[in-house]
Amino acid sequence: MNTIDVGVLFDNAAQDYDRTRRQYIPCFDDFYGAALQLLPANRDAALRVMDLGAGTGLFASLARSLLPNARFTLCDISEAMLAQAHKRFANDAQVDFLIADYVDGALPAGEYDVVLSALSIHHTPHEKLPRVFAKIFGALKAGGLFINADQALGSTPHNEALYEQQWLAGVRAKGCTEADIAIAQARKKADKTATMEQQLAWLRDAGFTNVDCWYKHFRFAVYAGERP
Repeated sequence: MNTIDVGVLFDNAAQDYDRTRRQYIPCFDDFYGAALQLLPANRDAALRVMDLGAGTGLFASLARSLLPNARFTLCDISEAMLAQAHKRFANDAQVDFLIADYVDGALPAGEYDVVLSALSIHHTPHEKLPRVFAKIFGALKAGGLFINADQALGSTPHNEALYEQQWLAGVRAKGCTEADIAIAQARKKADKTATMEQQLAWLRDAGFTNVDCWYKHFRFAVYAGERP
C-alpha cells in the first residue's frame, strides 16, 4: 500500500497490541458489544466463521465465547499477529489460522456462514475496497452474514476534525500516554478510511442485502450485510 507496509506495521505492533485496545477504542465495550449482538441467533449451531484481519484474535475470541460449536478461521497478513492468536487459542482445536492478504489475494468461495472483521478493512485503498466486499460476499454461503466493526471517515472535513478531537479526548481519559498516542498516530498513516455512506453503498453494490449501520460513535462504527 504505497509507502506503508501494513503487514510490517502490525508485525511490529503485535506484542503490545492487546494492551492498548481498550485505551485506543474509548467506546470498546459498546463497539464490540454491538458487533457481537449481530451474530446468528442460533448460537449452538455448527457454524463456519472467518475473521478477516484477525490480528491477535481479540474479536474472534469474543465471538468464540458465544459460538461454542463454531469452527473459526483466523486470516491475517501479519505472521507476528497470528503468532499471538496461536497463543490465545493454543488449546482450541476448532480454530484454524491462515496467513493471507485478503485485499490482493483470493478467499475460499461459499464456505462460511459468518465473516467477521474488526479494525482491519479500513487499511484497504478505496479503489480496491469494492472488490474486497465482493470477495467477502463470495466467501459466504447463501444466507451468510458479514459483520464489520471498523472506522468511518467523517462525512465532511469539519466532522472528521471533530472525530479526531473526540478520539484524543477519549484516549487521554482512558489513560493513554503521549507515547501511546504517538504510536497510534503512526499506525493511522496506513488508514484509507472511507465514509460510512460510501462503505454501505459498496456493500450493496457487491450484492449484500439488509445492509445497515447498527452502531456508530464518532469514527467507530459497526455495520453488516447478508448474502441472499
